[in-house]
Amino acid sequence: MTRLATLRRSLSPGSIGIIYVWALLIVFFSVWKPDLFPTMSTVRSVLNLNALAGLAALAILVPMVSGAIDASIGGNISLSGVCCAWLFQNTHLSVLAVVLITLGIGATIGLVNVLVVVVLKIPSIIGTLATWLICDSLSSAVAGQQSSLSPPQLSGSFGNDFAIASWQNFTIPVLFVLVLAAVMGLWLTQTPSGRYTHAVGLNPAVARNTGIRVSLIQSCALVVGGILGAFAGMVLAAQYASASPGSGDAYLLPAFAAVFLGATQFRLKRFTAWGTVLAVFMLATGEYGLALAGAASWIPNVFQGLALIIAIGLSRQVFSRTARVTKRPQQAGSAVSAGDGPHGTDVPAGATLQ
Repeated sequence: MTRLATLRRSLSPGSIGIIYVWALLIVFFSVWKPDLFPTMSTVRSVLNLNALAGLAALAILVPMVSGAIDASIGGNISLSGVCCAWLFQNTHLSVLAVVLITLGIGATIGLVNVLVVVVLKIPSIIGTLATWLICDSLSSAVAGQQSSLSPPQLSGSFGNDFAIASWQNFTIPVLFVLVLAAVMGLWLTQTPSGRYTHAVGLNPAVARNTGIRVSLIQSCALVVGGILGAFAGMVLAAQYASASPGSGDAYLLPAFAAVFLGATQFRLKRFTAWGTVLAVFMLATGEYGLALAGAASWIPNVFQGLALIIAIGLSRQVFSRTARVTKRPQQAGSAVSAGDGPHGTDVPAGATLQ
């Protein structure tokens, strides 16, 4: 394939459709609201207001790559944020200690998901939804009779470090999203463990037959997802200088919409960090434009729901095409090749979503 053909394929709507849809949204709202939308203030608002959604989406991305659906993200964010605020309010622990304990709570939530999904073999969507409900209930229990916890640390140094600090009016959570996406993108595409995780998500049975420890891969993915969810909970608490039970539930739908929509992008058609981040901010642009246009409060939710339906539909079509290709004898015989994987195997980076 010539360089021109490769470039043409890389820039085709089938590879980067999100970019074209994003551009159309920008043009549409710029024409509709020329005095309000096409400004630098809009750019800052879209990024700053939706960085938390980006963190939530990246938190569920790792389990999704491994073939597990982590629907506990809403409860994780709620419980982690409330526990973080409770520790500041009722103890004299240092900021570092509170951060480590809160991340440990996220890891514990991940371990509970491991027990439910990997050990007990309960379907991940059902098992992690149960974890979500448990976490939401525990967040109410930790908060006691209070609707929210607002210790001074959340609006002080902790709040500044995790949410308020900014550069050119872009807040630090935006940096968190970009750095995390870069790290995850490199890990998933440039390391053996990232390729093994993709292979497990594509076909656990084939991955197991090649010597990959499927249960270990999925367990690690769920724990990492739990830790990242707890980090998102701390950022949410810092952003609002308070933590409320159930406050993380609103991020469940946007996170899944972004991950599934991001999976339809780029040539390999799989769950990716950068595809997820692009989807987060593309969806956020549509919602922000609707808000500026004075749309009814229920319309953004309809927009998110339709985006999720379209994203899952496109993802299923992509996987169906990929599955037909991988059934060919030649492809089946080359699922793994000699390299740096376990027992002398190397799982290709082309493993797609399950």
